[in-house]
Amino acid sequence: MIMYFFDHIVHFVKKPIAMVEKTGELGLHTVEGGKHEMWGTYNSLCYFGLSYIEFIGVFDEELLEQSAKIPYTLHESYKKRNKRDGFTRIAIRTSTIEEDAAKLRARGYEVIGPDAFSRVRPDGSVLTWKLLHFGKKDSPFEFPFLIQWDSSDKERYHDLVKNGSIQEHPVGDVAIEEISLIVTDLKRADEWADLFQHEIVEKTAAYIKLKAPNCQFSFYLGQKNEIAEVKIRGAKEEKQVILENGKYLFVR
Repeated sequence: MIMYFFDHIVHFVKKPIAMVEKTGELGLHTVEGGKHEMWGTYNSLCYFGLSYIEFIGVFDEELLEQSAKIPYTLHESYKKRNKRDGFTRIAIRTSTIEEDAAKLRARGYEVIGPDAFSRVRPDGSVLTWKLLHFGKKDSPFEFPFLIQWDSSDKERYHDLVKNGSIQEHPVGDVAIEEISLIVTDLKRADEWADLFQHEIVEKTAAYIKLKAPNCQFSFYLGQKNEIAEVKIRGAKEEKQVILENGKYLFVR
């Protein structure tokens, strides 16, 4: 059975390396990621199992501008928002990226990729993956992009534990439980559910909640299209934090 997991959420920040200390003060373990030489970006990463928050920043504006010319990409989204820091996009993990591309094209979406990419980590090792971007011209809603890692989940988990990226968080035995989005049309949630086989668990005139294999996505009707909040469960203390325009809710 094909499954589409929540992989990561992208949070643009001024200085990704500074997030290691900032999130540490909140009881979260974050590590330096490395550079995307082809995009002009670099990151730090906060893991919850294989899912993670990617704190991303820009080290080369010219390279970013070139990357932003490609439709439906993270970089185009960032530029459209006038390079405002905060939550920008969601990545969904797949193991059938070529088939996904064919399916999306058949359904009338414009598809970019799959394309192969890499990142050099601080220890010099190279991480590789494929990305697929898709959407419809003139649509105000930005769908997730798809990612397929070049190693298995088991191999990745073992590697991330070994290099210290995955560790216990002092704040508690935590996981990303829910990501909330505001949308101008709840049909986007129905479309999302259909594309990624995420079950509709609650539906009203004001919101729709979807269940992915490892996370919940909640869509609320509003005046704009944006990622509103990340809820982290399992915390020892309940609190809400605004971190560089990103709202995080810690619950027990």
